[in-house]
Amino acid sequence: MTNQQARLQQFMDEASIRNTIARFADSATRSDYAMFKTVWADDGEFIIGTAPYGQHSIGADENVALLRKLRTGKEFFVQFALPGVIVIDGDEATTRTFVHEAARGPGEKYYRNHCIAFDKLQRSGDDWVFKSRSFQYIWLDTGPFAGSGFPLFPEA
Repeated sequence: MTNQQARLQQFMDEASIRNTIARFADSATRSDYAMFKTVWADDGEFIIGTAPYGQHSIGADENVALLRKLRTGKEFFVQFALPGVIVIDGDEATTRTFVHEAARGPGEKYYRNHCIAFDKLQRSGDDWVFKSRSFQYIWLDTGPFAGSGFPLFPEA
């Protein structure tokens, strides 16, 4: 492989990894459970925070079930993800993704956070999937906030 081919492959891999991160945030925000499942390796591990706010699941199906549990009864939920450094080593990669989430519901429950997702990905054909995704809170607020939530428009 020439240097130019190697650089092109690096660029394509980084773009694919960023797309996986974007698909995670998009599917979590829109409750698209079918898409959410596609971002995981069959044995992918999903870790959110630590006690008393910790959640954990292993396997694409369990990870979808965890998202369903977390989304149940929410008036709204949104996740913003900003991919950080990506390090690729063959068919494996690590990233740090900076994340902000906000949600309300059920009832008068509120949730806002800033966290870092420590990601391990593996190549899956031309795409990349999460082998492990671990969210570490750096700020969490469960106090009430103002504003109104609006339902998402169905896809055209």
